[in-house]
Order: sequence, then structure tokens, then C-alpha cells
Amino acid sequence: MDLFQVLLNIHDFKDDETIYAIEPWTLESEAQVILEPAEGVININSGHFIFEYFLEVNLAKNILQKNQSSNLCMREQCLHVIEYALNNA
Repeated sequence: MDLFQVLLNIHDFKDDETIYAIEPWTLESEAQVILEPAEGVININSGHFIFEYFLEVNLAKNILQKNQSSNLCMREQCLHVIEYALNNA
């Protein structure tokens, strides 16, 4: 699943889950959503790829909800989530 699909279907995931994605983060980056382990943020090794911490699901939901009132298409709203993750997470 790519990051765009995860963000488009963000309400299918639980608030306590975390998004991990392969860098560099783009809408096409491969992504996984899992429950973060008790020891905190981890990196997920999958074959030749490392999935890095991206954002918590509840935070991504909040960012998308704040952008709903704007006239941005879903693609642009999802790009705002990536921008937030790059600069603030």
C-alpha cells in the first residue's frame, strides 16, 4: 500500500496505530500502519527496505480534518500531511 492510499483511507485505521513509510516520503512511498510497540517508535526492516516512522494515525487524521475546509483536492491535502511530517514530527 502506498502513502496516498493510507491517507485516503485514514479512517479505516485506529487512532493508536502509527504510519511507517519508506523514505523519501512521497505519495507513492510504500507504507505500513501498525500498532506502535510499547518501547516506542521503531524502524521496520522489510527485505531490502526500511520503513521509517512517519506519523501517528490520530495526528494524520487531525491534519486532514483541519484541511477539509480549504479548497484543496485530496492529493494536496495529503501533501500537506507529508510536509507536516517532514518539518514537525
